[in-house]
Amino acid sequence: MTAEILGDEPVLTLDELCRVCGLSELTVRTYVEEGMIEVQGADATLWRFSEVSMVRIQKAWRLERDLKLNAPGVALALELMSRIEELERKLQTRSKSY
Repeated sequence: MTAEILGDEPVLTLDELCRVCGLSELTVRTYVEEGMIEVQGADATLWRFSEVSMVRIQKAWRLERDLKLNAPGVALALELMSRIEELERKLQTRSKSY
């Protein structure tokens, strides 16, 4: 089994991201406005997204769809999930050093 490392370089346009994720432009714009994902570019025509952002958008959509969360609820859930992942990484690092 091989692990693929996701890039954090902004390479996807808004149209490409919508197509890859199967989401509407309105949904992606909402996620950007709620601060759920990082975007580079001054306006939507110049926006570029990384692969990491793509995965985060897919998580956000699953939370919205499966748990019926609104955009602020999704943003909170993503933030909490990120904090949990960070704490788990710190615990793993500490346990390996003992």
